[in-house]
Amino acid sequence: MDERLQLILRGIDEGPWDADLQTGEVYCSPRWWQMLGYETNERPSNVALWAEIRHPEDAQRVTQAVADTLKSDGESFQIEYRLRHKQGHYVPVLARAWVLRNAQGKPVRLAGTNTDLTERKRVEAQLQESENRYRALVEWSPIGIGVHQRGLLVYANPAAAAMMGARSAGDLIGLPIIERVHPDFRQHAIARIETSLANGGHMARCEEKFLRLDGSIIDVEIEGTPITHRGEPAIQISVIDITERKKSEATLRESEARFRTLTQLSSDWYWEQDENFRFVLLSGHVAESTGIAPQQHIGKCLWELDALNLSEADWQHHRDLVCLHQEFRDLEIRRPDTDGRLHWASISGTPMFDGSGAFRGYRGIGRDISAQKQALGQIHRLAFYDALTGLPNRRLLLEQLRKALHANARHHVQGALLFIDLDNFKTLNDTLGHDVGDILLQQVAARLKTCVRNGDTVARLGGDEFVVVLEDLEENMLDAAAHADAVGHKILGALNQPYQLAGREHRSSPSIGITLFGAAVQGVDDLLKQADLAMYQAKAAGRNTLRFFDVGMQSEVDTRVALESDLRDGLQGGEELALHFQPIVDVHGQVTGAEALVRWQQPVRGLLMPDEFIPLAESTGLILPLGRWVLQTACEQLARWARRPETAHLTLAVNVSARQLREPDCATQVMQTLHRTGAAPNRLRLELTESVVAHRVEDVIVKMNELKALGVGFSLDDFGTGYSSLSYLKRLPLDLLKIDRSFVRDVLTDPNDAAIARTIVALGHSMGLSVVAEGVETEEQRAFLAASGCLAYQGYLFSRPMPIEQFDAFVAASR
Repeated sequence: MDERLQLILRGIDEGPWDADLQTGEVYCSPRWWQMLGYETNERPSNVALWAEIRHPEDAQRVTQAVADTLKSDGESFQIEYRLRHKQGHYVPVLARAWVLRNAQGKPVRLAGTNTDLTERKRVEAQLQESENRYRALVEWSPIGIGVHQRGLLVYANPAAAAMMGARSAGDLIGLPIIERVHPDFRQHAIARIETSLANGGHMARCEEKFLRLDGSIIDVEIEGTPITHRGEPAIQISVIDITERKKSEATLRESEARFRTLTQLSSDWYWEQDENFRFVLLSGHVAESTGIAPQQHIGKCLWELDALNLSEADWQHHRDLVCLHQEFRDLEIRRPDTDGRLHWASISGTPMFDGSGAFRGYRGIGRDISAQKQALGQIHRLAFYDALTGLPNRRLLLEQLRKALHANARHHVQGALLFIDLDNFKTLNDTLGHDVGDILLQQVAARLKTCVRNGDTVARLGGDEFVVVLEDLEENMLDAAAHADAVGHKILGALNQPYQLAGREHRSSPSIGITLFGAAVQGVDDLLKQADLAMYQAKAAGRNTLRFFDVGMQSEVDTRVALESDLRDGLQGGEELALHFQPIVDVHGQVTGAEALVRWQQPVRGLLMPDEFIPLAESTGLILPLGRWVLQTACEQLARWARRPETAHLTLAVNVSARQLREPDCATQVMQTLHRTGAAPNRLRLELTESVVAHRVEDVIVKMNELKALGVGFSLDDFGTGYSSLSYLKRLPLDLLKIDRSFVRDVLTDPNDAAIARTIVALGHSMGLSVVAEGVETEEQRAFLAASGCLAYQGYLFSRPMPIEQFDAFVAASR
């Protein structure tokens, strides 16, 4: 029996105990001791122990409960109190006790159990804390919260009371909930309540109208959910007063309606962009104003839609402005629509910011200004253009001529003014009438425009007088004069072609006067007078010709034109051209190669040196066929040398001009010439000047590398006289530097020239390049250069340039 009892005691979670009221001894079960952190019977088990570990605040209450039970013949009692744990804290317990009495009814024993309430107390505390939080949330919530049960309000928070106009929440308790709903919404509200109670479902949020206690109407958003309140079904509702929001929405709708009406009646249109400057909203006559439909704007930035009148720099300025969130006004944009019609729009915008000051995008208006632009264009045309020919009139000519004068002076280039008068125009007017004369003037204007560049000006002064302004010509006055002369002759040719006037063929000719303007700013009236005077000189010379205002210039131009004509003839077959060869010798006097120099044996002028015709060839473009002839002839000579053992080692240097290098197929031409002649690429050396290389250096390097890969060599001629730059020099695939003759000439008498020569030699050696000195005329110069490390020379000390027969003999003699 004792064993079964022990098993039962160990199996339950309560701690049984038994106290003998006669002896004061107490039996405590193992669970009782374990509950307080003790081993079984770790301490004396008696009433005194209980008195010791009982919480002082609970002592009197426990003693009183025991005493009352014993005195009143009671059979049992229960009480919650606290016992001290072995570790010092107190354990809440529930004590249940039963009184055992003897035959006389006197209490002799008190038996019971202690239950550990720690976990229950913890859960109760959490529940209480949760309830307190929930109550605080509900009580302090700005949302009206209420509970209605059986149709009556049984709870309302302060927010609900304020919303309904009650002095306190208590004024709402007991009121029928449905009477607070506006009559227009009652049937709907009743149906929602019944459905929710029937199926336990949530009442979705909806808008209704409520009646406040004073009868006023408010707009609300209401939702509800079924709950159990005091054991019975109820519905908890949440109500938000949206009266002000509904008023704002109504005001906004009215405003939008007014705005929509205004935009429909106006040519203006409204737009909005997001924070990335992309269109999100457009309204009004967008397509009519811009030529682009509204949907084509959405998602795009203004600059992504492009404009014919704005450059990338203009768009960048606009982007900089909006990135700084600045207001912009009257940005004018010109665009074509799908039919090609041009539209002008003026756009203004202002940045948008939210309540915290954060940027939210742009809004603004656009306006169709096509009609205004057309009117302004018409006014401009009437003010600045000739109504008959469409050319600039005298007013616009003078304005553009002033600009040209200042631009040419600023850039140090020449310009030209051509004054054109039609010969015998008055006779045409008198015989065939002004209408026919007008047709001739229109055709003359059209032909003049075909004779000039896009940036040049063709104007009509009035009557049969026209003016052409050529801007940005060459720096050299003679070159510019030649350019103007070429344009003048082109005009002569064009205006001499027959005209079809009133069904008959008519011929007319012009007289042209030319004057130049350059770095010195002159008055426009003076220029017109000069050109007019030159034009009368052309008429005096027999008409249908041109004359320069400067007689000396006229003579020089005539000479230049004749020389150009002769050079063209000389290039036709190449018989008048010849190559002369100046030897390059090493420190031992042995010939290692030569430089090929072109000569022109003109039948009338005699033998011409390069400086007499190369500049002309450069300015006229004849340098290209001349350069091809020189390269072809030089490569043929290299091939002949290669067939003879005594000359097979020779290299040949050929000068390449800037004009040749600018040709896209320059490298291809060299390759084809080498292949065609059979010349060895490693025996050909192309000579470039510093000024040639400095122009479009990246393109030059690409072409040089293409030829270098084949074995063609490169030398830099006249080094030190041009645009020397180590930054590009080290990138060029060079083989050789040539010291210019201007440094060699005074190398023995000028310390500066001597220092420059030494520096060039040292620089060449440091870069792994050979060095040749040009213009060596004395043995002393050669000795100085040799002592400085320069081991190759070219100059009159050894030989002047000579024909191939003499050169071959010179090579043989030097061996």
